[in-house]
Amino acid sequence: MKAIFKNLLVSLIFLMGGAALSFAQPTLKGKVTDADGLPLPGVAVLVSGTTNGTVTDENGNYVLSGLKTGDEVLFTSMGMADQTFTCDGNLTNLNVVLNEDSTFLEETIVVGYGTQKKSSMTSAVSAMKGDELLKAPSTNVSQLLAGKLTGVSSVQESGEPGLDQASIRIRGSQGAVKYVVDGFPVDNINDIDPFDIESISVLKDGASAAVYGLQASNGIIIVTTKKGSSGKPKITYNATFGASMNANFPEFMDGPQFAYYYNVAQMMDQLSSNAIAGESDYVPYFTKEQVEMMTNGDPTDGWDNVNYIDKVFGTGFTQKHNITVQAGSEKSKYFVSFGYLGQEGNIDNYSYNRYNVRANIESQLARDFKFTVGLSGVLSNRHTPGFGTGGSDMGSETGWLSIANQTIQMHPYLPEKYNGYWTASQKKNTGLPQSPLAAIYESGYKKTRGLDISANASLIYDASWLKGLQFKVSGSFDYGATMNKNLNTPFDLMMYSAGSWSQVADPRGKGDGVNLGEGTSYYQYLTGQAGVTYINTFGKNFVEVMALAEIRDNKSNAHSAYAKLIPFAALPELSYGQPANSPISGWSSASRQAGYVFRARYNWDERYLAEVTGRYDGSYKFAGMRDTRWGFFPSASVAWNLAKEPWMQRVSGLDDLKIRGSVALLGNDSIGAYKFLNTYSKYWQQIIYGNANGGTIVTPGYADSGLANPDLTWEKSLSYNVGVDFKMWGGKLALEADAFYRFNFDLLTYMGSDYPPSMGGYYMEATNHNAYDTKGIDVMISHRSHFMAAGKPFQYGVSATMTYARSRWIKYADQPNIPENQKVVGKPLGAMMAWTADGLYRSEEEIDNSAWYGTRPNVGDIKYVDINGDGKIDWTDKGFIGRTNRPELTYGLNLDFAWNGIDFNAQFTGGALFDVSLTGTYYNGNDDNTIWTQTFKENANSPLFLVENAYSIYNPDGTFPRLTLGTPGHGGDNGLASTFWLRDGTYLRLKSAQIGYTIPKKWTEKVNIEALRFFVEGQNIFTIDSLPEGIDPESPGVNNGYYPQQRLLMGGITLTF
Repeated sequence: MKAIFKNLLVSLIFLMGGAALSFAQPTLKGKVTDADGLPLPGVAVLVSGTTNGTVTDENGNYVLSGLKTGDEVLFTSMGMADQTFTCDGNLTNLNVVLNEDSTFLEETIVVGYGTQKKSSMTSAVSAMKGDELLKAPSTNVSQLLAGKLTGVSSVQESGEPGLDQASIRIRGSQGAVKYVVDGFPVDNINDIDPFDIESISVLKDGASAAVYGLQASNGIIIVTTKKGSSGKPKITYNATFGASMNANFPEFMDGPQFAYYYNVAQMMDQLSSNAIAGESDYVPYFTKEQVEMMTNGDPTDGWDNVNYIDKVFGTGFTQKHNITVQAGSEKSKYFVSFGYLGQEGNIDNYSYNRYNVRANIESQLARDFKFTVGLSGVLSNRHTPGFGTGGSDMGSETGWLSIANQTIQMHPYLPEKYNGYWTASQKKNTGLPQSPLAAIYESGYKKTRGLDISANASLIYDASWLKGLQFKVSGSFDYGATMNKNLNTPFDLMMYSAGSWSQVADPRGKGDGVNLGEGTSYYQYLTGQAGVTYINTFGKNFVEVMALAEIRDNKSNAHSAYAKLIPFAALPELSYGQPANSPISGWSSASRQAGYVFRARYNWDERYLAEVTGRYDGSYKFAGMRDTRWGFFPSASVAWNLAKEPWMQRVSGLDDLKIRGSVALLGNDSIGAYKFLNTYSKYWQQIIYGNANGGTIVTPGYADSGLANPDLTWEKSLSYNVGVDFKMWGGKLALEADAFYRFNFDLLTYMGSDYPPSMGGYYMEATNHNAYDTKGIDVMISHRSHFMAAGKPFQYGVSATMTYARSRWIKYADQPNIPENQKVVGKPLGAMMAWTADGLYRSEEEIDNSAWYGTRPNVGDIKYVDINGDGKIDWTDKGFIGRTNRPELTYGLNLDFAWNGIDFNAQFTGGALFDVSLTGTYYNGNDDNTIWTQTFKENANSPLFLVENAYSIYNPDGTFPRLTLGTPGHGGDNGLASTFWLRDGTYLRLKSAQIGYTIPKKWTEKVNIEALRFFVEGQNIFTIDSLPEGIDPESPGVNNGYYPQQRLLMGGITLTF
């Protein structure tokens, strides 16, 4: 009873700040050193489970008071292995030696067909742990990589559920990045649940990617998923819920603003065409009485004030769930995961649901045999209205009837409904009605179901008769199917035009009635690998030799059918309708590649390091070529770790100082199949001829579509890289820096433009012709440390990344007779063609003394520069100007800290050295006006920044071209692609932030919970740039309406048993 009372008393006084009992408790003091006897400053000395602690001084000394018998004293420092001692009541002096943490210093990186210690690598590889992916509320992996890894840039152009992936480039690459998951090639990584990922490696230089040979010239991203672990089952549940809304979208005019600026624009047009002599002659289109009706709150009179942007773009909902189980014994381990992602878009009737399942199993079959198997499956469902979304990821404007475009076309003074129908405005150039709400709720639907299944297995034999010898046979099978069902349901609208209402049909027309399209596509990929590896150490000599053979076999096909005049939209079956005008379509493809890989690595005392690789690849695309079916792609890299030199040992705290260099030759077969044959394709016209009975026979026409080139060979990429790795004080300060140069030549090029007309259009369709180079640097610097705050260790980290990559054309199929400023050679890749602008005309005298485009311009029109001095502005004054619309410089900043159960992480990303063009690139490849550059474009609403800053007689200092309805009697063309519309795209974005709190273990373990964490997080939180308000710098091709990136605000929980 006395003991119980004493314990209660001690507990009570402790909770109240029990310093009164400290005199009865021993004090522990001593010194902390490393294995060489050198003092370790900044080591945290803590009493486990309490707030009691201290930090060693610059001489490694510490004094810790307030101990009692049974306390566990923890010594911890970054880069060193933790040590724990139990206080027995008699311990008063304790000197501690901390050893290097092998798991920290010998970080293992997944590379091509194996792993390597970070300290022994000779090539340029960036890597991150999968846990880093969970510090942001992203819905897919590609959104998370930029800013976290050097050399990687990603641009996310859309926020549509299920299509919000980012486009990834490595070191300015112009082609698609290739992905490898658990050792096998895949098409993309966006369907992988981020909770399943153990690590991500980015192979940036040619030497690291060379072992993948075929199509590796644009870089490789390797994803390794989680595996099982020994011990009792560990169950973890993660759940997040939150809202999504537009991250960046301009504000548009409301009803009264539309009326005011419309009247001013019409007056400006009439003044410019001399239809009126002055302001007093103008008769307003919108009267004062009509403006009053817009705001009287009675939509039945046919007038209203509706913010259609807010009506269409609302608030979406996103949720994620994942449960994982890890367990195993010494002989077998397993990892199982189940995941769900649900997205309800911030536009109604947009949704995406994805279900993930994954299982990784490892088993020691016998003493020398290990078997691994991985299974994964993804089931997805995407739903949208019958109309498209808008915008484009392909670099040109699409979707003139898209919901986003119809939203911008809709006039804000129109009520949502009139006489029981959705209302519509009329688009000027097509005359078609535009009604975004009808497009969302009445147009039908597009449903896409996807199923992807993957299985891989490996049998590994570790030869006991020769240390370090391993044989491995592996294979993977991937199968996918996509099913589409698109139902279009016609509807009627009430359209307001020219001052009157009329009932009109769906802009898609009603001739086909309710119509339906259904299609299915399939793919299957087979990959087989067989290899042998020998790894051993002889004294200070490390040797690794690997040889591997790989074969890939890919097949895919698709078919679709279409029917019209379906009698009941509620019974959408093809068999109920009539065949459409083009009732069927289909295609199929197959490919096969084979490769033989060799790699040899050597290092002496991890001081002098070298690696050589070679890959001999064959592609079916070159099967009929004279002698280029196979290609050999070698690489070599070396490194020197100065930190291992005896004369560098005197540098205190230096862990790593390694200089690297590499050179590699890679190949690519990015060309269509059968280019070694003369090919024919179906002609758009038919052939009609008579038969013996006097009738006619109609057969499809076919035309020559390509002249064979049996001398085609592989594209080639010659890559050079030099780099340095630097680390001090157990990793508290680290630097990685690389400079690179890549020369891409013999590019597989579709020809035509550089051949003279005398060839009559009859020449080889493809040849090895173009060439470009890329040069740049990438840098990462990081600092991690800790200090004591309120008796608790405060751990923090700061890391910054920067990548600069610039590409230019060295050789290109330029037309021979075009002006020099229009030739591609010497220009940056992606440079835009434009006229040079010199502001706006401010006076008639200035117009008199200038060359102009087309007819005489007006005051307030754009002034163009006569580049060739011929006294007129025409196509010869247009040339490659400015920069690409992708950042040449990308950067990121990551901040994190953890203290007393609280953790925080923030990621900033940004880009510079690029231009955003407010004009848009259209289907014909020409840039022209968009709703961001011309007021009332095709009778559309306009963003406020444009009309408020446009030139007019009321705003003579306007910075944008004059207000217009787009129908002036004469005037300059302000929509030409010009430097006037090229804006510096430099930006900084708080891409993500997360703050969490982990409940103390002493509380959770009472209810058999190992860990419990709550957190809140956000994505696309804010952006700083100099663009007009609402223009997103990550949307390279500005267009007439798109699904914006989403700002996510979420909260979640992580529960571990």
